[in-house]
This record gives sequence, structure tokens and C-alpha cells, in this order.
Amino acid sequence: MSMLEHDLVVIGGGVSGVTAAAYAQRAGRKVVLLEAGDRLGGCCHTWHPVDGFWLELGAHTAYNSYGSLLALNPDAGYGNLIPRAKVGYHFVKDGHTESPFARVGFLEAALRLPIGLGRKKAGLDVETWFTGLLGPGNWRRLLAPAFAAVLSQPAGPYPAEWLFKRKDRVKAAPRKFTHAGGLQGWLTELAGGLDVRLGQRVDGLAVETEGVRLRLAEAELHAREVAIAAPLDVAAGLLGSVLPDLAARLGATVMAEIETYAVVVPAAMVELPPVAGLIGADDAYYSAVSRDYLAHPQWRGFAFHFKPGRLDAEGKRAKIAEVLGCRTADFAYETEKINRLPALTPTSVGLARELRAGLAGTPVRLVGNYLNGLSLGDAAVYAAKGDSE
Repeated sequence: MSMLEHDLVVIGGGVSGVTAAAYAQRAGRKVVLLEAGDRLGGCCHTWHPVDGFWLELGAHTAYNSYGSLLALNPDAGYGNLIPRAKVGYHFVKDGHTESPFARVGFLEAALRLPIGLGRKKAGLDVETWFTGLLGPGNWRRLLAPAFAAVLSQPAGPYPAEWLFKRKDRVKAAPRKFTHAGGLQGWLTELAGGLDVRLGQRVDGLAVETEGVRLRLAEAELHAREVAIAAPLDVAAGLLGSVLPDLAARLGATVMAEIETYAVVVPAAMVELPPVAGLIGADDAYYSAVSRDYLAHPQWRGFAFHFKPGRLDAEGKRAKIAEVLGCRTADFAYETEKINRLPALTPTSVGLARELRAGLAGTPVRLVGNYLNGLSLGDAAVYAAKGDSE
């Protein structure tokens, strides 16, 4: 097998991996994408329990600010993208939905805003910055649970400069959208034409004179370059032979585990009014994301992202029924999975810079949602650019 058989091997078939592989192939390079699991998608995991109805178990929303992904869309007119209906996120109080605005302390915000607006985000965590911006009461009542719902983990330690970054919008695309096959279906469409090999776990890699040698369970591959687009802990293991000190620091990053339990219920059985999702606040779940943004005449679906270790399976089912205003016997379809995301802090920002600097000049690239932020758009940025901004 020739050392130059591949120009680029991409490890990982999530958003970052597909983006890196697609851009490289567009540039005329010979690319292969290796995915250890049995599907493309990574954090995009669309569940199809019944014909004609699907539900997102992980990432659930795409925006027209995701320019790196939209540039890969096969339909230049974006006709394959489905605008989301305008339903919102709500809290639940005394069995009823409550608007987030009901939790705003407007006087506290007005007193804080003039001072907080000029404060830089660099080096600060989300709790420190937003408490300075809107006050501790607004942080406690509204922002902490709302941001935890967005991140599916406690939001306070997250780096302020990586949350809600300003991005240019592709105005021709729907502002918020999904796809006929859900977000996993869209990502699979973006991967069309790529050489994708599922069930191919990379056990190690070594930088050599002419490129990189990758060790798989039953074979080796050789390439000019490798792009690691695997989950943080997997990436840290693969980087151990290249940047051992930085890889150890990356591997020490805590991984947040989210216990996702999803149900599909006949629409007539659900008392809850149409919502995009619910914010769990002090309850056992971070958020409950619905499929109401793409209404179906027969079914409603909800993915509850539970805080780890709070409830067993029966406890989760009972909680879901309580929130939806139905019985567990009304659940027509149900499934569960563990979602994993890095628990990022302000130190992650500096580590990301060090990793990119350390890999500069080597045939190894590192891409992923731990280098820029947790959104799909963030995950795609460095995969598309191939360098730091």
C-alpha cells in the first residue's frame, strides 16, 4: 500500500468530520472518512420510530448563520431545507407553560445593563459575564436554566466568549430549519459522494516522514494528512503520540453525560400546547425538545434530556407523562440513549489555541466542537477553514 494512497483521512463522521472531508474533496483531494460507529451524524441523531415521523435525539436546530455547512448544501436555492414553525421555549410552572419573559427582573436588568454591556467576555465564564450584565436574580431565575437547556449541562462554567458568537447569516436560507430526513438526514446528504467507511475504528496513528500511518483493527492506512474529528476523549488518545502533554490536558477535560429519553405519543393524548421545547430549571431534566416545529397530524414527539443520575427509567417515564399531561400507557414509541458533550470552561479557549499552534506544520489537524463552541455551526468552522481565525 502506497504512503500516498490518500491525501486526507478524516477520523469521525459527525458534523466536523463530514465538513472537513467535503471541503477537502471539493478542493480536489483524495479523501476517505472513517467512522467507528454504524451511522453518520455524531451529535445529529434522528430517530425514525414510525414511517413518516422522526424525532431528534441530539442536536435539533440549524440556523442560517451556519455558513460553513450551508455552503455544502446541494441545492443552491435551499429548497431541500424546511423552515421551522414559530413555536417557542417555555418553563413549566404549576402544570402550565410559563414564558421566559415572566422570569425577567426588568429593573435589575436596567440597572446592570449600562455597566455590563462594555465588559469583555475573554477569560470569563458565562455566569460571571451574564451576572454582571443582567444581575444575579436574572441569572438565577432565567439565564442559568435557559443556558443549561441550550448546552445540556450546567452553564455557569462555560466560556462566555464561545456562547452566542456573532455570525454572518445566509439570508437566502431559512432562518431556522430542518430537513425532510431530520438533521442527520441533512448531514448524510451533505456527505453525498464521499468515500465513507462505517465500522472503522482507528486505534492509533504515527507521524512519519511522508505523512501519517493509521492503525485500524485489521489494516493500516497511509495518508499525507489526517483530520481528527472524533469526540474529545477519543481525539486525546489519538493525539498522544503527536503532542503528549497537550493531549493529556485535552483528555482531562470533563465529558458531560446527558441521559436522553424520547417518546412519541398520539397528538390527541397530549395536554401540553405546541412548544419548541421546555426548560427544566430545577427539575430533573435540562430540557425537553419537541417535534412541534414540524407538526404532524397524528403524532407528537419529545426528547427529554435528563440530568445524570437523577431518575431511573421508570422515574423518567413518569416525569415525562406528568409534564405532557398524559399517561405512560399513552407512549406509542420510546427509546433512550446517552449523549456526551465536553464540559468546556475558559481554560478550554486557551488550550484550543495551544493545540492548533502545536499541530501547525504537522500533517495532523484537529477539528471538533471543543475548539470553538458546541453548536453545529461552531463544530463546522475549523473543519471548513483548516486553521485558526
